[in-house]
Amino acid sequence: MEKTKQELIDAFFEAYSKRDINGIKQVMSENVTWSFLGQHKLAGIKNGIVEVIAFFDKMGSIMKESNSDIEKLIIASNDNYLIECQHIKTNREDGINIEHDISVLWTFENGKIISGKHFFADPKSVDTYFNAVPLRTEKLFGSNPITIVENRV
Repeated sequence: MEKTKQELIDAFFEAYSKRDINGIKQVMSENVTWSFLGQHKLAGIKNGIVEVIAFFDKMGSIMKESNSDIEKLIIASNDNYLIECQHIKTNREDGINIEHDISVLWTFENGKIISGKHFFADPKSVDTYFNAVPLRTEKLFGSNPITIVENRV
């Protein structure tokens, strides 16, 4: 039985949290693209699993330090897409905060995630926020000090 779009996303985040590159490759295309547009230091299109994981590492570090409240407003899907609309409010100790709405459009093909695109209700506020918050540059996949062990079958 084929997994639902939400199950594929959940499987991605489960594998990501375990640093399981084989698990990620089971649900994400090696040619995945991820769009996080704007005029800030995280902006751009990420190509391939390594770049997408590096983006999630950086974003995860920022969001963890931001003590974020995330409310999922709506999730909807069809044959090839799932869209998540969220309301996000950060609570950083340094006072650099944002409260905004965001949508993430996930695209699927052949049972795998092939792209993600972020859309912001207030792009200027997003630019201001991400240009102000400190950015950790360590990478947990790709060229990094942590060894990724692939499960051999």
